[in-house]
Amino acid sequence: MPWGCTWRNEPQHGSGYNGSTVTEPPPRARCYRCLRPSELCYCADLPQVPTRTRIFVLQHPHERTHPFGTARLVDMCMPNASVHVPFAGFTGTLEHALDVPDDAAVLFPHPDADDLASLPASEWPSTLIAIDGTWSHAKRLYRENTWLHARRHVRLRPSSPSRYRIRREPRPDYVSTLEAVVAALRIIEPDAEGLDALLQAFDRMIDRQIDHRGEQRIARFKKPRQRVRRAVDPLLLAPELVVVYAEVARPTHDDGAASLVHLVAGRVEGDEFFEAILRPADLSPTARQLAYLRLSHAELMAGEATAAARERLLRFAPPDTPLAAWTGSSLAYGESLLPAEGPRALIKPSYCNVSQRRAGYLEQVVARERLAPPATPCRGRAGARLANALAVTRWLRDRATAPEGGTP
Repeated sequence: MPWGCTWRNEPQHGSGYNGSTVTEPPPRARCYRCLRPSELCYCADLPQVPTRTRIFVLQHPHERTHPFGTARLVDMCMPNASVHVPFAGFTGTLEHALDVPDDAAVLFPHPDADDLASLPASEWPSTLIAIDGTWSHAKRLYRENTWLHARRHVRLRPSSPSRYRIRREPRPDYVSTLEAVVAALRIIEPDAEGLDALLQAFDRMIDRQIDHRGEQRIARFKKPRQRVRRAVDPLLLAPELVVVYAEVARPTHDDGAASLVHLVAGRVEGDEFFEAILRPADLSPTARQLAYLRLSHAELMAGEATAAARERLLRFAPPDTPLAAWTGSSLAYGESLLPAEGPRALIKPSYCNVSQRRAGYLEQVVARERLAPPATPCRGRAGARLANALAVTRWLRDRATAPEGGTP
């Protein structure tokens, strides 16, 4: 099983319909790379598909954590692809301009789009821009990203319906993001290796999920599910808990995956903190990246090597230390520094359980609950987000340990 899958065996307790105490099965282990339950993890089956064509995927934020999203497969399997997720935040718009070549083409079924298969090779784009989301989400992304409108558009004419049997397409000639990218590459790069293997991995993911659904339906009728009270993840109550947050940067011109540049951590009890700024080996940070990270060029260039940072982190948090993060992305991004094994917990799901509402952004939770983030010595955006995550975690711990019916 690839790194990212974690196992938790602590039972949770609650009340049944007749007031008796029932035991909830332990939460399912989950892979933080593909976001699937461990028994349905498909990471080990994924091929690598190198391409000459650059792929930019503009993804709706609601699609980012969808368990069956195909843009994640594009990002994981194609080294020359990247996924970009705009967030509306306080502006209310999903506009997110990308730095793409002049000949980049938007892969979108626009009425004026050119049929990609009918174009001569001299007019094939070096870069494709795909829009990922449900079709209503895709329309909003296209509408609000007006910089797309002036670019050349290309479309496909699929010869068969989508293979995406667990999500329905609105029209027979509409296909998933992965299928659209593969179909376009078959035209532009007919010699590309691995496209068949990628579609086979896509089919295996779907088949595995359909089989799993059938098993779940059978089990449900054999043994009715007992409802239990949702509660805070028990790992978040551990006195030795350490909260982590990680920031990454992506290359702007060269091929390559996201690179970890800043990881911070803090003990939920006490005022001990860890910070590592990693010196990028093959990344020249842009002014926009530095502004996002809230770090100076000098701070980033003076960072330490990964091996040294990992050794320091293991002294701060040995492998058996329970770690928590607001979402799974910090655990995935911090893979190069964090222990390969150990107890893991996510803060956001527990907040949703306790508050019985959608969380939104971490900063919105802090403002909504009127929390006071602790002062930390950690720098940049990572330091600020770590303080917010610690504030929410401590609030959850207070709520979990407060007397029944009382307010902490």
